[in-house]
This record gives sequence, structure tokens and C-alpha cells, in this order.
Amino acid sequence: MAKAHSDQVRLGEFLEHAKAIADPPLRALNLPAALRLDIGLPSSVDLLHQHDLDNYLFPLVSHLGSNRFASAWATKATGPTSSIPIEAAKGVRPDGMGLMYRVVTHGSAEKAAWKREIRDQIAAAEPLRDGAVERQLAFAVGASRNWANLWKAAIDSLDPILGRERPDREWNPRDGRVTRLGLHREVKPALGYDVEIAIAARALGPAT
Repeated sequence: MAKAHSDQVRLGEFLEHAKAIADPPLRALNLPAALRLDIGLPSSVDLLHQHDLDNYLFPLVSHLGSNRFASAWATKATGPTSSIPIEAAKGVRPDGMGLMYRVVTHGSAEKAAWKREIRDQIAAAEPLRDGAVERQLAFAVGASRNWANLWKAAIDSLDPILGRERPDREWNPRDGRVTRLGLHREVKPALGYDVEIAIAARALGPAT
């Protein structure tokens, strides 16, 4: 328990510092913007276990205003420093990465049924080989949908691609091995409360 508490403290301190750095350049940009969070971790940290990138990215993007962003990226690697480049968003195509799925969901992402919709549509996937993974998710949403609130539920549904930490536990993918994460938003007012998600993933070389 002490270690978990210590990790939470370090994450909180990191995010407060990151927010202070990211806010001024964001205010100077024409929206929508793209943010990339490059995280440097100590050499003692196993890059493929825990330290899930969305856990760093979500509170930062939420604090800055999720709908100010069309893309949010995160990476992790061994290194002494972290950085947060912010620039005007450009068109992104997450395809061309090998494994690619397109799914459609309905209703609330807070319910397990929403996760099952995603998992059922990718149930035929073969898990990527062990090692580091790059993953991108492109969300098409209605104008009123907070797209960042969809991230965790969508990511939790991807165990057919990443494998599970524990075979007997649902919504528990091996998400720590994602060392490059890209999340993208497109607004389609006609979708209303439905969501379209393009999912792309590929195995990388050894984590460094």
C-alpha cells in the first residue's frame, strides 16, 4: 500500500507541473490543438508494467479542457526529463498500422454494456505479441459528447488485442505495455450519442 500511495503522490506532482507548463502555449494557439506528453521514467521502472499512459494524459487534458484538443498523444521511455509539446492539430490517419478495427457504440460509456459492445466487435482479434505496443484510437462523436470521458472505458475493452493481466478478470487489459498512445477526435453532429471508434495497434521493438 505504501508503494501505491507513493506512486499516486509522484503522479499528482507531475501533473501539477505539467499543467503549469502546458496552459500558456495552449492559450496562444488557434483551436483545436494537439498535445503530446512525453514521459521520462527512471531506469528502475518496468516500462511494460503499469504506468498506463491514459492515466497521465486524462487528468492533464481534462484540466486544460478536453474539447480544446483534436489529438492527444503520450509516450513513455527511460529518461531524466518529460516534455509537453503543444501545436495546432493536423489531420491524422490511424490506419496503416497493421491491426485495424472500426466499431460503433450506443448509450452511456459508464455502463458495462458499452464496453461489451466494443469487445464483441473485436472478439476475433489475436493478441499482439509480447512487448511494447503502439495504439491509436480515433473517436467520432456528437457535438455535445466529452470525448475524454470515453477513453478509459474504450481502452478497458481492448483485452482481445492486448491480452489480460488476469484471465479471470474482465476489463483488465495489459495496458501497461502501450508505450505510444494516440487519441483523436472528430465531431459528427449527426451521431448524437452514438460513437464511432477506429482502433489501430501494432507491436513495437523492445521498450527502451
